[in-house]
Amino acid sequence: MEKKLTPELKLYKEEFDFLHKKIGELEWEIATIFYGQKAVTRSEIETLEDRLENYRANIGMLVEKIRNEVTEANKSK
Repeated sequence: MEKKLTPELKLYKEEFDFLHKKIGELEWEIATIFYGQKAVTRSEIETLEDRLENYRANIGMLVEKIRNEVTEANKSK
Protein backbone atom coordinates (compact mmCIF):
# COMPACT_ATOMS: atom_id res chain seq x y z
CA MET A 1 0.00 0.00 0.00
CA GLU A 2 1.49 3.30 -1.06
CA LYS A 3 1.19 6.31 1.23
CA LYS A 4 -0.18 9.58 -0.08
CA LEU A 5 2.62 12.08 0.47
CA THR A 6 2.39 15.81 0.98
CA PRO A 7 3.97 17.93 -1.78
CA GLU A 8 6.91 18.66 0.52
CA LEU A 9 7.43 14.96 1.28
CA LYS A 10 7.33 14.18 -2.45
CA LEU A 11 10.21 16.61 -2.98
CA TYR A 12 12.11 15.11 -0.06
CA LYS A 13 11.55 11.62 -1.49
CA GLU A 14 13.08 12.66 -4.81
CA GLU A 15 16.07 14.20 -3.03
CA PHE A 16 16.44 11.12 -0.81
CA ASP A 17 16.37 8.79 -3.83
CA PHE A 18 19.01 10.92 -5.58
CA LEU A 19 21.33 10.95 -2.55
CA HIS A 20 20.80 7.24 -1.93
CA LYS A 21 21.75 6.47 -5.54
CA LYS A 22 24.86 8.67 -5.35
CA ILE A 23 25.97 7.00 -2.11
CA GLY A 24 25.60 3.58 -3.75
CA GLU A 25 27.56 4.68 -6.82
CA LEU A 26 30.41 6.04 -4.70
CA GLU A 27 30.47 2.93 -2.50
CA TRP A 28 30.76 0.83 -5.65
CA GLU A 29 33.47 3.06 -7.09
CA ILE A 30 35.49 2.86 -3.87
CA ALA A 31 35.03 -0.92 -3.65
CA THR A 32 36.22 -1.44 -7.23
CA ILE A 33 38.77 1.38 -7.52
CA PHE A 34 41.70 -0.98 -8.06
CA TYR A 35 39.94 -3.06 -10.72
CA GLY A 36 41.94 -2.86 -13.96
CA GLN A 37 44.53 -0.50 -12.48
CA LYS A 38 47.99 -1.14 -11.19
CA ALA A 39 48.08 1.93 -8.99
CA VAL A 40 45.67 4.40 -7.46
CA THR A 41 46.80 7.49 -5.62
CA ARG A 42 45.72 7.99 -2.05
CA SER A 43 44.27 11.38 -3.02
CA GLU A 44 41.89 9.67 -5.48
CA ILE A 45 40.56 7.46 -2.72
CA GLU A 46 40.39 10.36 -0.26
CA THR A 47 38.44 12.46 -2.77
CA LEU A 48 35.88 9.70 -3.21
CA GLU A 49 35.65 9.13 0.54
CA ASP A 50 35.16 12.88 1.13
CA ARG A 51 32.36 12.97 -1.43
CA LEU A 52 30.78 9.91 0.18
CA GLU A 53 30.98 11.51 3.63
CA ASN A 54 29.37 14.67 2.25
CA TYR A 55 26.46 12.72 0.71
CA ARG A 56 25.98 10.81 3.96
CA ALA A 57 25.87 14.05 5.94
CA ASN A 58 23.36 15.49 3.48
CA ILE A 59 21.12 12.44 3.71
CA GLY A 60 21.29 12.64 7.50
CA MET A 61 20.11 16.25 7.44
CA LEU A 62 17.41 15.34 4.94
CA VAL A 63 16.11 12.54 7.16
CA GLU A 64 15.74 15.05 9.98
CA LYS A 65 13.74 17.37 7.67
CA ILE A 66 11.57 14.43 6.62
CA ARG A 67 10.85 13.51 10.24
CA ASN A 68 9.88 17.11 10.98
CA GLU A 69 7.59 17.24 7.94
CA VAL A 70 5.95 13.96 8.93
CA THR A 71 5.33 15.30 12.44
CA GLU A 72 3.77 18.47 11.01
CA ALA A 73 1.68 16.52 8.49
CA ASN A 74 0.37 14.24 11.25
CA LYS A 75 -0.57 17.24 13.39
CA SER A 76 -2.68 18.70 10.59
CA LYS A 77 -4.76 15.53 10.18
